[in-house]
Amino acid sequence: MAERKIAATRFLAAVPHKNAAMKMERLRDGAMVSVPVRRPGWLIPPISWLLPWSDCRRVQLDRPGTEVLDLCDGRRTVEEVVERFSRTHKLSFREGQVAVTQFLSDLLRRGIVALAGTEEPRA
Repeated sequence: MAERKIAATRFLAAVPHKNAAMKMERLRDGAMVSVPVRRPGWLIPPISWLLPWSDCRRVQLDRPGTEVLDLCDGRRTVEEVVERFSRTHKLSFREGQVAVTQFLSDLLRRGIVALAGTEEPRA
């Protein structure tokens, strides 16, 4: 799947939503997130006997990562998530923006969150 670049202003105005199929287990210092994945069509016997396969992708988040994921409630924009995270951790907006947008990009790539409102306006 080709990655596409999103302009910073559109990214900040987008609304992050958690994957509805995601399961989150709270840990003492963060959370363990599980996202179901489809079995590839080529993974059939006898190949499937040799290659290990899991029906979910698991990602362990630290405490700040869990805070950001909790802020992705489908109502707040990325900019509001950045502002809240920056205020909580006593960061400038720019410092928070770099940290949160990089983290959200990683969550997007892993299928843990999706962004609404990033499409180009149609003429």
